[in-house]
Amino acid sequence: MMGQPAPRPPQSSDAFDKLYRDHVERVYRYAHRLCGEAEWAKDLVQETFLNAYRGLKQFRGEARVSTWLYTIASRACLRMRRKRKGAPERELSLEEFIPTSEGEFHLQIPIEGLTPEQALENKQLREALQQAINKLPKKYRMALVLRDMEGLSAGETGAVMGLSERAVKSRLHRARLFVRRELSAHGMAEDFRRPHEHCRPKEGGS
Repeated sequence: MMGQPAPRPPQSSDAFDKLYRDHVERVYRYAHRLCGEAEWAKDLVQETFLNAYRGLKQFRGEARVSTWLYTIASRACLRMRRKRKGAPERELSLEEFIPTSEGEFHLQIPIEGLTPEQALENKQLREALQQAINKLPKKYRMALVLRDMEGLSAGETGAVMGLSERAVKSRLHRARLFVRRELSAHGMAEDFRRPHEHCRPKEGGS
C-alpha cells in the first residue's frame, strides 16, 4: 500500500539466498526483455545480484526490493553495454513514428486458458513484440519494459531510471509509437490494441 515503508532487504547470507530465490525469475525476465539474448541476460542477472549483495547496507528501504533490484539491473545493463563493441545509442527520430490512436498497447500477452490455435498466435505475437522491442535504443526499451511489461508506475520507472515522471512519459510515448509501427509492418498492431478479443478463450459450441 502507498505510504507504508518498503521492507528492507535481508542482512544475512541465508536471508539473501531467499531474496535471490524470490526475485531471480523476475530479474531474469526483465534482463531478457532488456537484452534480447539469453546469455547476456544470464550475465546481467549475475551482475545484478552480486551488486545487490554488495550494496545491502546502502539500501534504506525507501522503495520496494523489486524496484531496487530493477534499478541495479538497469545500471548494470548500461555498464555492460558500454563495455561491449557496437553502435552508439541513437535517438528516435520523428520520421520513425506513425500517427496513433488514444489507445495504449497492452503488452501483457496471456499464455493460459487458450486454445491451441490461440496459443500459437500468441507465441507469434510475443516473438514479434520482442523483435520490435529489441530494435529500440536502450533508454526507450528500458522505459517500455518497466512500465508496460513489468507493470511499474511512471513514478517507479522514473526512480529506476533516474528520470522525472514527465521524462518517462515522453520516452514511453516514443517507444510505444515505434513498437506500433514495427508491428503494423507485420499486420499485428491491432492484436495488441484489442488483447481481450484476441486472447479470450473460445466458447463451447460451433
